[in-house]
Amino acid sequence: MVQTTENTVSISSDLEEQKAELTKKIRKLNSKAGQMKMDLHDIAEGLPADLDRLLDTAEKTYAIFCQLRDLKQELKALE
Repeated sequence: MVQTTENTVSISSDLEEQKAELTKKIRKLNSKAGQMKMDLHDIAEGLPADLDRLLDTAEKTYAIFCQLRDLKQELKALE
């Protein structure tokens, strides 16, 4: 029975570490996503002058928000 308790504590500790790591990644990515969103907004305001930057920035912004969504779903699954 002691082994079961130790294993439960170990699993719980690992789970908390995973949650903390995911939360840290989400915070960093959230910051980057916010900056990319502002960059995209600035490009849109400068159109048509910044047309050559629009597609690349939009693709990068989309990719970051997809990663952010996936990490949030992963965190929710752990809770």
